Amino acid sequence: MTLGRLSQDQNNSSRTYRLQQDGMCGELQLFRGRPWFGFVLGLCLFGFPLVAFADDQPQELPKPVLKTTPPLFEEWQFDSSALHAIPEGFVLLESAASGEGWWMVNEGDATPSRPNLVEQELTCGEAACYQLLMVEGKTAQYFDFSVRMKMRLGTPSGKAGLAYGVQDAKNFYAVVVEPKTNEVVAYVVKDGHETELAREALILEPSEWHFLRIQRQTIVSKEFTEISFDHHLLIDVYDQSFDRGQFGLVAMGDGAFAFDNLRAMESLTNRPLSRPAAY
Repeated sequence: MTLGRLSQDQNNSSRTYRLQQDGMCGELQLFRGRPWFGFVLGLCLFGFPLVAFADDQPQELPKPVLKTTPPLFEEWQFDSSALHAIPEGFVLLESAASGEGWWMVNEGDATPSRPNLVEQELTCGEAACYQLLMVEGKTAQYFDFSVRMKMRLGTPSGKAGLAYGVQDAKNFYAVVVEPKTNEVVAYVVKDGHETELAREALILEPSEWHFLRIQRQTIVSKEFTEISFDHHLLIDVYDQSFDRGQFGLVAMGDGAFAFDNLRAMESLTNRPLSRPAAY
């Protein structure tokens, strides 16, 4: 940028200065002996170029585009599924020792969301066994996952609940309610073998239907899973054997349970909420 050219016209009573600079300063007509001549001239010469430089200053970076609706936000009430069959959109996985059992949609009079629910029954005999009823074609890493469940009939060894991080029929996490001990238990299953991660006594509400909830989250590089039952936080799990995976319902051992209002919401806590750095 050039400072332009200063020209002078002079007569008996005054001096006229013209500053030719990008059209910013016009004509200055100053009387002799006036002390503010230097100030006004300096303003033209140095003040206006600063304005011209303003466009070169660092600009605020744009805000990131954030979705207000999570990628996964669904609820399965099973009311539109055909009766006496596996609910639509689900697939059944079994352990090597599958036992004898079934999962099907039935009608219920006192379900949380009428008219349908999913009922399950499993008999393992002497060998340990389990079954998974997975949501088909959906995976999640960080999520809020819950279900309403009813502990029905069966032998005391039965336990059921939620499965997540499912890689296949032999590798997954399971959080189950165990009526025999009135506890909630967290397992990691690797190559078909269960390893207990934690267990805690249940705090039961006086209701036939209960509420099991899993929240898998991350803070910086630390991942953890919070497990609640009937709105009481009971267990924190820090195992990181499996990352993103499928999710659904799980039953282990001899027992019978009912389920309704299966809900899954993917969490956005691992996404940046601030502008990127300016450097």
